[in-house]
Amino acid sequence: MITQKELKHWLSYSPIVGVFEWRRPGHRIRAGALAGCVDMATGYVVIRVRGKSYRAHHLAWLYMTGEWPEMDVDHKDGDRNNNAFSNLRLATKEQNQWNKKALSGSSGVKGVTWMKAVGKWRGMVGIGGRKIHVGLFKTISEAEAAVKAKREELHGEFANHGIHGFELEELENASL
Repeated sequence: MITQKELKHWLSYSPIVGVFEWRRPGHRIRAGALAGCVDMATGYVVIRVRGKSYRAHHLAWLYMTGEWPEMDVDHKDGDRNNNAFSNLRLATKEQNQWNKKALSGSSGVKGVTWMKAVGKWRGMVGIGGRKIHVGLFKTISEAEAAVKAKREELHGEFANHGIHGFELEELENASL
């Protein structure tokens, strides 16, 4: 496992922008060049130091705090490429999952599905490895509002309603 001292020997980190740069030249590495690349399978920025690969958000946590994260490091805005320190926070595995953008069902709303047998919309929210039934609703709007309220109650700051902050900004900018 890399130490903070070794990390700072090889790399510099900009906590505002969230990028790493090489401090020392090496084989096919130029001092001052951006470090890392996006792992296409996971979407995370990965940096290889002395033959071992690390996720950039873990390195950022080590760089800033001096400690390897004992928990998951969550990207608040859900953007796996945004490694600005203000966008990172420690989270349990479950909290990290809560903040994940889930694929919505046929309704297009996270946690809301159509119940054909009863002709109503059903709201569900996950916590502790189980699904909490929020209720059955006549309209999708009622179901969405109830699911959002329950998710905020149960998940707190990790509540994610299916659209990440950066996607919401894109939608708002597109409508201007």
